[in-house]
Amino acid sequence: MLPIPPTGNASAREPQLIRVLQAAAQGRNDLRLTTFSESEILWALETGLGPVLLETTKADPDATTSPLWPLLHGTNMTARVITAEHLDAMAEIIDACETHVPPLILLKGISVCGQYYPEPHLRPMRDIDFLIGADHFPAVESSLFKLGYRQKSNAPAGFYEKHHHSMPFFHPQRAIWVEVHRGLVPPRSRLSRDRVFSLENLKSQIQPSEFQGRTVSRLSDELQIVYIASHWAQQFQAVGGMIAMLDMIYLWNNKRPKLDWDKLFNWLSGSAASAYLYVLLSYLDKYRLIDISPEILSRLSSQQRSFGSVNLKIVRSLIDRCLVEGRHYGKALRLRNRALIWEALLSGRSPLINLLLVPWKLALPHRLKKRFQPLRDRFCIGA
Repeated sequence: MLPIPPTGNASAREPQLIRVLQAAAQGRNDLRLTTFSESEILWALETGLGPVLLETTKADPDATTSPLWPLLHGTNMTARVITAEHLDAMAEIIDACETHVPPLILLKGISVCGQYYPEPHLRPMRDIDFLIGADHFPAVESSLFKLGYRQKSNAPAGFYEKHHHSMPFFHPQRAIWVEVHRGLVPPRSRLSRDRVFSLENLKSQIQPSEFQGRTVSRLSDELQIVYIASHWAQQFQAVGGMIAMLDMIYLWNNKRPKLDWDKLFNWLSGSAASAYLYVLLSYLDKYRLIDISPEILSRLSSQQRSFGSVNLKIVRSLIDRCLVEGRHYGKALRLRNRALIWEALLSGRSPLINLLLVPWKLALPHRLKKRFQPLRDRFCIGA
């Protein structure tokens, strides 16, 4: 397909909370809290953007006059406490595992909060994620049990035998969840067939690092970028959807000059992840949240096959309205339907087929979709 020209400039109608991301990207704190509506502030709080909103408005002398100031300030203080608890728990786990297994490979929030963010509490965390080789699972899980963690899940134990992480652990006193990963993506996902997420490539992209003076490992910046975009795009999550944007913004501002794009393009050739990375980076470019060359965006566009201009416009509209603005549209665009539209448009088929998948997914009951699955696969009209 022909490359989609990068947008480069923001549209005339810019979602208000985009201004928060722009200020974060530029390291500014001069936004005026009083220019945000009550619904916008509440949405920022609900999506985990509260501490960043406070950080980017802290120079506003009138911030304390906002009726929501106490809630915003309280949310920020809570984020500091929760983050400190997660950091302390991670340090305790590293110490407990240190003599039994190789350095733990930190993933997601527990990795990026201290690596790229100005302050760790600006990056909300629901749990602690780290990766370790399958041979070392027994030693790590034994250490977690000794620390007081217990495995809990609504899914049966058998589900996790072929999953990319074991059954989650929960510490009742700390109220902290831990996921021990054996891979980066679920084996059932299309991404599991991508070279970029293969075990061989993963091993080559593990880099030594440190966590509060302790030896750990982290993903390379190149693999981190693909991982952030892929994890974000795999599911349509209105709440928390802007956090991956923040991850990418802070990573980009820290590491952009050092990224090996030849390596990235080599990985992404024929990859499902190419569309995910393209849609996230091109969206951030649209609102000037990252500084990326048109040549890189054009090449990313040519390597992915999910988007034409119409598809991309719909996806960006979903991001604007549902992730950034938090709008609700009643039955026609309730969360399930938004997720189905997102899934169809990023299904990995051609742009036209992806568009045709939208009414298919919205109109047919689940039982009929299962019944016609062989026909759908035969004619390549499904994900």
